[in-house]
Amino acid sequence: MFEEFGINAGFVEDLHTQFLQSPASVPDEWRTFFEGNKVSTSNGAARTNGSASVPRAVAHVPPPPPSELDAVMGVTAAVAMQGRLYQLVNAYRVRGHLFARIDPLGSPPAAAPELELANFGLGPQELDTSFLTLGISGLPERATLREILAHLTETYCGSIGVEFTHVEEPAARTWLQASMESTRNRCALEREEVLRILTRLTDAEIFEQFVHKNFVGAKRFSLEGAESMIAMLDLLVEYSSAHGVEEIVIGMAHRGRLNVLVNILEKNLREVFAAFNDRNPEKNLGRGDVKYHLGHSFDRVTASGKKIHLSLAFNPSHLEFVNPVVEGRVRAKQVRAKRSGIVPLLIHGDAAFCGQGIVPETLNLTGLEGYSTGGTIHLVVNNQIGFTTLPSDSRSTRYCTDIARMLKVPVFHVNGEDPEAVIQVARLAVEYRQRFGSDVVIDMYCYRKYGHNEGDEPRFTQPLMYSVIDQKPTVREVYVRKLVATGQVTREQADEIEHARKAALDQALE
Repeated sequence: MFEEFGINAGFVEDLHTQFLQSPASVPDEWRTFFEGNKVSTSNGAARTNGSASVPRAVAHVPPPPPSELDAVMGVTAAVAMQGRLYQLVNAYRVRGHLFARIDPLGSPPAAAPELELANFGLGPQELDTSFLTLGISGLPERATLREILAHLTETYCGSIGVEFTHVEEPAARTWLQASMESTRNRCALEREEVLRILTRLTDAEIFEQFVHKNFVGAKRFSLEGAESMIAMLDLLVEYSSAHGVEEIVIGMAHRGRLNVLVNILEKNLREVFAAFNDRNPEKNLGRGDVKYHLGHSFDRVTASGKKIHLSLAFNPSHLEFVNPVVEGRVRAKQVRAKRSGIVPLLIHGDAAFCGQGIVPETLNLTGLEGYSTGGTIHLVVNNQIGFTTLPSDSRSTRYCTDIARMLKVPVFHVNGEDPEAVIQVARLAVEYRQRFGSDVVIDMYCYRKYGHNEGDEPRFTQPLMYSVIDQKPTVREVYVRKLVATGQVTREQADEIEHARKAALDQALE
């Protein structure tokens, strides 16, 4: 009879019993209500198991007036609505990455039916309703649903999409969640850092253009379309040093390797150009390898004055085969040093990461006592194509990084055309590795301006993709336009950085 009153049904039923025995003993409002909703004798008998002569215990404490009952029911409804909000918040944390804007080629994120308000018993009428925000970092104690949605969308559905709720360690999950939500997954950069990012993007772009112009047709496996990798690696080294890292051992394949050698490990430009100029194969028989397989070591002094040793492992043509070599080198070095002080950094291609069996074989060593290196930072340069094959024809998973989820480690998917978002995930990755001694994966979505190598014409096999790529400004140009629009840099300052780099390359080639 009184089920519609929810948890207050017992109170209303006792009040009704009191009304049946003495109508004058209940408040006028309740008497009017009960008189308008007559209960049959059979129903009344049913509630007393057929013994109508047995008196019920009646509470004679004066009941609260209807206004107080309404207030109680209002609180109940508010609590239920607050619970629905937390279900929505959790949905953004778990599934928000599916709807992030991570593709620089502009393919729209999937529709987000899982995040529609109606699925959580909410609607447009609640957008300006105030909710408690306990457990949501970066917001005041109370905020409207509209403000909460904006906060969650920017954090989990912007240029960064994060898979982290599968991480098993509660402290690690909590730290990641707080670190991302408190900043809306954006890093606050000083002007010097902004200029440094711009300079590194310029270094990466101008080097590739210079080699393309001066060594026509030479294989270099260009980084163009993924220049943010150089800005990321540059500041990743700085952040690592600040967190106590003394050495980084890098393993990578051919894509962008020359750019890394020149702009991160500071290999002498004259040596690099000499390798391009040497056209006598007989002269070098038995003396070495192709230029994009060579390694290098370098002691770098960071902006804070600390020294950090960088080494790039020599690489075979077999994709990903360098991974266990790097892990073994790091493990051996850690015998004589703190595990947190030496970090393995592996740079992968998207097709190779999910296609080469040695990748999961090496990942499986991560948690083994005899092989662990205290966490590897993985960077996937995801140009969304494997030689000539699209992801839809080369893997059965949504992400190329899904194989890494077996380790229960966080995976950051980031738009490579947003350098500041790339820097944010680099910062989080370094700190996560140092705090929790675990692997972490960065999946940087980008594109490949040319073919697999400079002798390949990709428009024959992927004309639609390259019709989009051909219309795109460079990553550096996109960033310059943003900085000029926000007043952080003038076009003249950006041009000065470009001219200085071109002059240095010209001088090295003389």
